[in-house]
Amino acid sequence: MKKIFTFFVIAIVALAGCSSCEATKNPVEETKKTKLSIWLPEWQLKSTIENIENSSEGLETLRVFGAYFNGNDKPFLTDTATKVYEHMHNNFGDSHTILLTFINDFVVEGKPSVQKDSTLLHRLVKDEQARKKHIADIMAMTEKFPVDGVEIDYEKIAKEDTANYILFLQELYQALEKKGLSMHVVVVPSFPFEMALPDGPSYTVMAYNVHGYHSGPGAKATFPFLDQLLSKLEKSNQQFSIAFATGGFTWPKSGKIIALTGDEAEKLIASTKSSIARDQDSHAIRFHYKDKGMDYEAWYADAETLQKWIAYVQEKDSKYEHFVLWRAGGLSAGTVEWIATHQK
Repeated sequence: MKKIFTFFVIAIVALAGCSSCEATKNPVEETKKTKLSIWLPEWQLKSTIENIENSSEGLETLRVFGAYFNGNDKPFLTDTATKVYEHMHNNFGDSHTILLTFINDFVVEGKPSVQKDSTLLHRLVKDEQARKKHIADIMAMTEKFPVDGVEIDYEKIAKEDTANYILFLQELYQALEKKGLSMHVVVVPSFPFEMALPDGPSYTVMAYNVHGYHSGPGAKATFPFLDQLLSKLEKSNQQFSIAFATGGFTWPKSGKIIALTGDEAEKLIASTKSSIARDQDSHAIRFHYKDKGMDYEAWYADAETLQKWIAYVQEKDSKYEHFVLWRAGGLSAGTVEWIATHQK
């Protein structure tokens, strides 16, 4: 009897010890089961392909970014985007969901490109005839480049075009559904979430761009920003995936702000022997350095930052399970490893 009593005492102590260990774990380690997807930019062909080759095991969908629009308002893929698509289709078509992302960028040879062109979007969705033509062009692209689904990333939607844009989403979904293709839609944080969105498509909200070319130094996402965004999403009739941005920016004391990939940021830290710090409001890394006599301040998200953002969102609401990363191409070795070892 004494032996049995001793056994139970030891068991209780052991369980208490384990409970204490769980309580002291790093919050980053407590991330719930999640799904990860990633965008594949056409302008960093080699490193994009290398990143996916080394991290594909942790990814659900590969989003080829993407289809621009020419002088006739028709979507097309650049030569490099075609190469990204072909590599993904040939090597991962059987194991992953492949999407083709359409972006309202107006790209005409010999002229300055217009990113997120509101006037282009107006022409594409302004009336039923325009929408039918646009949808026919999208469907033709899925014939030329067979994919599992289509993603729409149209931004800077004019207020007067919002209703027609939503009609377009509904009509495109119906056309894609007939072909057995999925539909995905990206929206910006400023989208009017109280406006009902069509049932059927999967929706993703961009949880980034708090700081960047338009601002002073800071992280691409902060915890107060995420609080505000999650509150906005509660107004919507749809469920959203959350998109986070890798990399960051460097701000000179005066002059042009420069975008940094994670790989570039870590090489910069090493070459300048900079000291790094974690920002309390974002968990992003920040550091200062000098280059040719100029002072710089840089911020970027590494794997730990991304994990912390995901854990923060899931702690607020466990319904968020799917996270999309902007973007492949220039990912740091640590971020590639984190994605690769992510449990799907």
